[in-house]
Amino acid sequence: VVGGYGASVAAGRGGGRLGVVLGIVGVLALVVSYVLITGFNPVPGTLDWLDRMRSVSQPETVWQVRLGGRPEVAVPAGPAVVVLMRGRVEVRDLRTGGEMWTRDVSWAAVAGADAGAVVVAGRAGRRGYEVVDPTSGAVRWTDEHAVGVWTYRDVVLALTCQGLAECALAARDPLGGDVRWRTALPGVGKVLAGANHELLGSRELVPAGLDARMAGPVEAPPMLGFPLGGKVQVVELASGRRVREAEAGGTTRVVVVAGRLLYSTAQRQQGQCRYTLEARDPRTGGVVWRKAGYDLGTASGAGCEQRRDPAGGGGALAAVRGDNREVLLNAYDGRELWVGAPGERALATDGLVALVRSGDGRAVRAVDLGGGGDLWRREVSPEAEASLTRHAAVFVDGEAGRVVAVEAGSGRLLVDARTSASLVGVGPDGLVLAAGRNLGLLTHGSIAS
Repeated sequence: VVGGYGASVAAGRGGGRLGVVLGIVGVLALVVSYVLITGFNPVPGTLDWLDRMRSVSQPETVWQVRLGGRPEVAVPAGPAVVVLMRGRVEVRDLRTGGEMWTRDVSWAAVAGADAGAVVVAGRAGRRGYEVVDPTSGAVRWTDEHAVGVWTYRDVVLALTCQGLAECALAARDPLGGDVRWRTALPGVGKVLAGANHELLGSRELVPAGLDARMAGPVEAPPMLGFPLGGKVQVVELASGRRVREAEAGGTTRVVVVAGRLLYSTAQRQQGQCRYTLEARDPRTGGVVWRKAGYDLGTASGAGCEQRRDPAGGGGALAAVRGDNREVLLNAYDGRELWVGAPGERALATDGLVALVRSGDGRAVRAVDLGGGGDLWRREVSPEAEASLTRHAAVFVDGEAGRVVAVEAGSGRLLVDARTSASLVGVGPDGLVLAAGRNLGLLTHGSIAS
């Protein structure tokens, strides 16, 4: 009897399990039938819900919000965070993450300084742009005709063209739009359309995984080189004067850095490219300094054609010397600001401080380019990327899932967080992280345990 009772209980349990399985199969069949009939797919919505629930970092951000698109960069600007994405601008409250305003644009950038920052937004499908207050969303001023714009902390430059090759460059106040000067520029200006089109100068020493715009606009340099009509039009920003028209060949690259007209010439000798650097005063055309054997990394191809601008920052240029040591050169007077030990590599510089990776890749030191001494040293992984901003030196290690921010002058730790999110903004109060369409603010003092 006992055996019969046990067998019947086991059979009952087996039947119960079978019933549960058949019930689940039945529910799944109903769901599949509903999807096939209606075309509704619940998977993206479920994944979207799971993505919303995921925290972007540990420690957690002080706020986390869902955006209308994937952010390219999120610039802290006073009480707001200006989020730039393809065809759209969203502005969020820095304290809460709440939406302040949003609009569709053809392009957008940030100009002005900190609390006096503005959003420069290209009008969709039309020439011109509007300058918008980041807090209220109100239009402060407009330019109906500009085709190209360059934004800085202290000025907005706008290129307007009436005919095919009749253009003028104007300097305007970021807040009020007052025109400081206007000067004619020859050439077809439509090739420089949009926001912050690349000019002939130095490119930032920023790794591919980080965006140079994330800390906001920089101060305008003393002179800029506009590539128009196959020539370099050199404009002095203080006066607006077009001080020089320069021309380069295939093996000579001409750029404007730190108020100097820099000629980098490469000649192929004994199977190698041999380099000569020459800096001239744009106003007089006179040679200020000349050096041989410094490779700025501008050439490519068997014929030593120079197709890239040199890398650097703040008037300093990164180069490789004839003895294969990396150096940073002062573009204004040609001095060596820093000479690396064998294997050392410059990761970032603002012309005053440089971040230098050790030969084994496991440490980064901050070098005072004025005095030559070390400011601080930090252990890092060989895979970590580094950037030097106005607000902090930042390190991003995607493989280890970590982001660190320290004071550039002292090395004092500001943020140390575990995250798989991307760093898209650096401000005076912390870091802005993005994971997909999720955005969050990680304030200073956020240290992972």
